[in-house]
Amino acid sequence: MSCSTDPTPPRAGGRDPFCTTRWTVVLNARGDSAEGRAALRALCEAYYEPVLVLLQRSTRDAAAARDLAHDFFANLLEGDRLAQVRREGGKFRAYLSIAVKHFAAHRRESERRLRRGGGIEPVSLEAGDARGLPLEDAQTLPPDLAFDRAWATTVLARALAALRAECEGEGRATQFEELKPWLIGEAAHGAQVDLARHLAVDPGALKAAVHRLKRRFREFVKAEIAATLSPPADLAEEMRALFAALAT
Repeated sequence: MSCSTDPTPPRAGGRDPFCTTRWTVVLNARGDSAEGRAALRALCEAYYEPVLVLLQRSTRDAAAARDLAHDFFANLLEGDRLAQVRREGGKFRAYLSIAVKHFAAHRRESERRLRRGGGIEPVSLEAGDARGLPLEDAQTLPPDLAFDRAWATTVLARALAALRAECEGEGRATQFEELKPWLIGEAAHGAQVDLARHLAVDPGALKAAVHRLKRRFREFVKAEIAATLSPPADLAEEMRALFAALAT
């Protein structure tokens, strides 16, 4: 069966989105593979925000943390780094957390001897889809918990963006905006009855529509997480980690 690196959940009868993921492509790459580097760059761009939050919490200097985050990703994407990445396997989240801590520690040891940046040119990376959902103030959490919280928020934001794009493509953009509060926990008590009255629809039908959209959102969340795993990593375990991070 042909598999894709795109983690978007398929419709019924479609391709399995979990069979080959972006992280798996990175781990399976050999040498300076263009495909592996592209997959690694996509992951780095998607998960820039958790790294920045971890560094901000560790350094307590926003400007220095941003510079260090750019240097970290430039270093990771420079040359043939895939051999080292392959040895980590498993979860991209775990690899990223460990790698950035090692990089920051090495930078602290080296900055007395080297100019800031160590001769590595900054790489332009944007948080992109990670914007749009509220992010807990990183300064209130220990660095590791702040990283996990930012990772979880990034996952939800990217899943929400994918769901929005799907709804727009199917001509349901207005419905998505009307029902989004029930996806991100912003709906007030009794709001569903009020919305049904405003739209002049049956409350039961609206409740069913909300349920379907929630189920689809969860599918996108699972697909986004699966894109950062490789065997023997456990998707269910990583989902539990996501809920735990959101509860902090």
